[in-house]
Amino acid sequence: MVDDLGVDIAGSRGRADTHILRHVSLELRAGEMHGLVGETGSGKSMTARAAVGLLPPGGRIVSGRVLLGVQNLVGLSEKEFRQIRGPRIAMIFQNPRTALHPLLSVQTQMGNVLKAHLDLGAEQRRNRILSYLRLAGIHDPERVAHSFPHELSGGMAQRVVIATSLICEPEILIADEPTTGLDATVQRQILDELAALQAQLALSVLMITHDLAIVAQYCDWVSVMQDGRIVEDGPMRGVLKEPKADYTRNLLAASRLAGLRERVKA
Repeated sequence: MVDDLGVDIAGSRGRADTHILRHVSLELRAGEMHGLVGETGSGKSMTARAAVGLLPPGGRIVSGRVLLGVQNLVGLSEKEFRQIRGPRIAMIFQNPRTALHPLLSVQTQMGNVLKAHLDLGAEQRRNRILSYLRLAGIHDPERVAHSFPHELSGGMAQRVVIATSLICEPEILIADEPTTGLDATVQRQILDELAALQAQLALSVLMITHDLAIVAQYCDWVSVMQDGRIVEDGPMRGVLKEPKADYTRNLLAASRLAGLRERVKA
């Protein structure tokens, strides 16, 4: 749960700090997919990064709490966060190429994640890697495990990132625009697979997106963000059928999916 979160970015050369987030609150419910939607620059990704201790240089939390169960994550050291990122909270970033080391094979990278968090033998690690590659929709896991990132298509690379994020069986998965840069067909496949995994593994997923069509199809709950604040929050169907905030109504009007309202009513 994020409770009354505020984040500033330090100003340079004597300039005042920039207020990035103010009074941001949202609750990620167990086993649900929660959409965090808004235009580019609204603060969606910064909210996620603040929650997992990955703020950019100069960024600092100035108010509020980030609760994982009863534990407040605000103020944890990087060493403490490394024990949480992976085993308890995992994150999928927009560009899978930036999440994968270009000089290491998929098996090596996934194996390093397991070594950091779980006490497994070599054969156990190998079996787990192949199992999670299959789980992420990869039908030839042996080949992909021995591949390097440049040998993979964009969709395949994103499936590897998804498998890696899930391999330590986290409670929460944060998906930050996970299909950016992929063609429409692959986008749909990746989102369908994420939704299936969410249901199969009883994951709590925070889906960060600018696309209300994704929220309408996949999310149970939605928070709408504008200028670093949550302007609307509620069950997906309720918010999209009867939006209360002008900003939400404007997003609906500008949606590239002409039949969005009809799909929500269906």
